[in-house]
Amino acid sequence: MYHGWMRAGAQMETTMSDAEKYTIPDSVLAAHLEGEAVLLHMDSKHYYRLNGTAAFIWKALERGASAESIVGELCETFEVGPEEAAAEVQRLLAELAESGLVAAGDAPR
Repeated sequence: MYHGWMRAGAQMETTMSDAEKYTIPDSVLAAHLEGEAVLLHMDSKHYYRLNGTAAFIWKALERGASAESIVGELCETFEVGPEEAAAEVQRLLAELAESGLVAAGDAPR
């Protein structure tokens, strides 16, 4: 499976709080490559390729950053406004959660 920033045509609604933190299950492995990342979900045996922006967000998740702080980091690093950054972060988090790559809250890894 190939996953960039978003799957084509994916439409997801989310009620996740901007300040909420997310955890990465132990069953998810990440390899950071130049300008992208590859994720492997050991339980499903699916892999996901993240483009540069999604890899940036993934690294922030690995550090334990909240969605709100990730939006701020995106605005500081890339030429993007807060509304657009927040919408994209929420969409990516929803897709990652749907795929079992992250869990909302401070769940045990």
